[in-house]
Amino acid sequence: MSLALDPEAALASLRTLHEAIDREVDLLNEEHAERLRCGPGCSACCLDGLTVEAVEAERICRAHPDLLRDTEPHPIGACAFLDGEGSCRVYADRPSLCRSQGLPLRFLLEDEHDEVVERRDICPLNLEGGPPLEELVEEACWLLGPAELRLAAIADAFSTEGKRERVALRGLFERDRPSNRESR
Repeated sequence: MSLALDPEAALASLRTLHEAIDREVDLLNEEHAERLRCGPGCSACCLDGLTVEAVEAERICRAHPDLLRDTEPHPIGACAFLDGEGSCRVYADRPSLCRSQGLPLRFLLEDEHDEVVERRDICPLNLEGGPPLEELVEEACWLLGPAELRLAAIADAFSTEGKRERVALRGLFERDRPSNRESR
């Protein structure tokens, strides 16, 4: 059981986590510079229908009230926060999930024999231009799990009455919030 944090403390913890992710991701971006095709306007990984922890939604809402009130979400089919050129309008405050997109990823699973196996993946646009994924040393891949566990602890502490909530990114735009739909 985690201790409840006041919203300001939870948001400060989230910013610290995002900064730590960014430091690690920056090193991996340098290591894989020859293969990464990601850049401004690349939005192949920016999927529609994403949900985030309520604490991450709160960070976006606090940092971008004008955007959420005065603009329209990107058309359905891609992330609501993309602009017309495919760039992220909340980049500095984007969720944890978005911070490691494009990199070689590692994750551990249990197979049908209850043995832990490693899987790897990468954006198809970044597959060429570097060694095959299976030849990369572990440290050359973003390990899914540790950052997500830290985020879960922050989300637990941010939650009210012990009920963690996930929030649809598209629903952050004021016109899409339930209370605003009722008043239209």
